[in-house]
Amino acid sequence: MLHLEEDSDINHLKNIATYFKADLDESNDASTITMDNGKGKGFISSYQLFSGLSVGVYNITFLKDFKINLALMPDGPIYFCYAIKGQFLHRYGELDEFSKVLQNQSMIVIGSPNNSAQLTFPKNIKLEIAVIVVDIKLLKSLDIRNAKRMSTKIQKIFEKIPKNEPYRYLGKINVETAKYASIVCDNKSTTLIGGLHTEGAVLNMLASQIKAYNEDSFAKSTKNNLSKSELAKLTSLGNYVLNNMDTQMTIHKLSTIYQLSPKKLQIGVKQLYGDTVGHYISNLRMGQAKHLFMTTEFNVSEVCYEIGLSSQSYFSKIFKKRHGVLPSSFKNQ
Repeated sequence: MLHLEEDSDINHLKNIATYFKADLDESNDASTITMDNGKGKGFISSYQLFSGLSVGVYNITFLKDFKINLALMPDGPIYFCYAIKGQFLHRYGELDEFSKVLQNQSMIVIGSPNNSAQLTFPKNIKLEIAVIVVDIKLLKSLDIRNAKRMSTKIQKIFEKIPKNEPYRYLGKINVETAKYASIVCDNKSTTLIGGLHTEGAVLNMLASQIKAYNEDSFAKSTKNNLSKSELAKLTSLGNYVLNNMDTQMTIHKLSTIYQLSPKKLQIGVKQLYGDTVGHYISNLRMGQAKHLFMTTEFNVSEVCYEIGLSSQSYFSKIFKKRHGVLPSSFKNQ
């Protein structure tokens, strides 16, 4: 097991390089370990966007379980982790059970003094993991407007988390974050330019994780607003939409049908399906449109009519947004 102290990611990489007896390539504010031997194949890198915001990347397959024990310090950073491929284990201390962080799952961890975190990266599993490390104090000290604003917002989001005990949030499976994290993990450049190239992806990844965290917290805080019987009613919403696509569907109309207030309807759909009522219905329409193109001889205007839309241009716009191609192109394919 490799023992580390909560320090800069660059220093962590130096210790990892020594542990694996691997070469470390350092350039500006970035460092990379590249391995292709009996211990692993791939690379581990770390670079700093600016003081208080750094990124660690594991794009590697270990040939033996790689275990880390990280000693936590007072006022340590917040870690935003995301596994694009593979999985790993995390726990606080030595007595707690390990929690498995799955592929396409986000983990946010905040440490506490006089504690430690243990990580296990399993052998023979291709790993693509991005870790954003945010140091609130360092961000605040910078004379950069965006850095100060970022530190204030992140501090406010997590201000209710107790400071005397470690905190871990394991999110739902979320593929939205993956498109940004993939860019971060694919960056093999150790230059400052390489870091700047992925800066937008890093910030978008961070924003996506915070958004998912806020939505999950909102869902939990409103969970008791709907009873089990009320939620049970909404489980038939999908079938109702598919069977009544030729009718206009508004929130007020659906509220009457399901005998729920508009607010409860929105909360219930968000809780059950993770989306707004409007987006949920739109996605069902586009799914049905795709099904009709694949199973019938309907043309674009006929499919548009069948799913209850009056504007063919609007249909084309939404279909392309959902499926990546225009309906006419999909039909021809």
